[in-house]
Amino acid sequence: MPPARCARRRRKENTMLDITVEKQPEGRVRVSLTGSLDTQTHAQCEERIQPLLTVATRVLVFDMAGLDYISSMGLRVLMRTTKALAAHGGQCILTRLQPPIRKVIEIANALPKEAVFASVEEADRYLDVMQRRAKEAAANPTPPQR
Repeated sequence: MPPARCARRRRKENTMLDITVEKQPEGRVRVSLTGSLDTQTHAQCEERIQPLLTVATRVLVFDMAGLDYISSMGLRVLMRTTKALAAHGGQCILTRLQPPIRKVIEIANALPKEAVFASVEEADRYLDVMQRRAKEAAANPTPPQR
């Protein structure tokens, strides 16, 4: 008698992603993600982010405290966002990642370690220092070397 085979059906779940966009002073935008950033929700996320990828956005901060799952398509959204912002001198920062999400991003080497922060406050302190340095550099330009 042949071995019994179980037909395994993959349960199709409707995943949800809530996206909140908050524009802040000095070209900063905070995007809070809650739910899953995956194959079913990545297009929704890209649609919301696309209009933000302008020269007016100097820093886009993803607040990921409510994100409980990310797939390769979700990583793709983050990498594309980072690349689009970098093209005009902008920056993408991730804050408040759940440990499993942080691990996926580290394993995939999706973003530089300098772009991942434990809290929004930590990211704000970093951005304040970077902005101060940029202003100081603009006020005291280095003469060209001969």
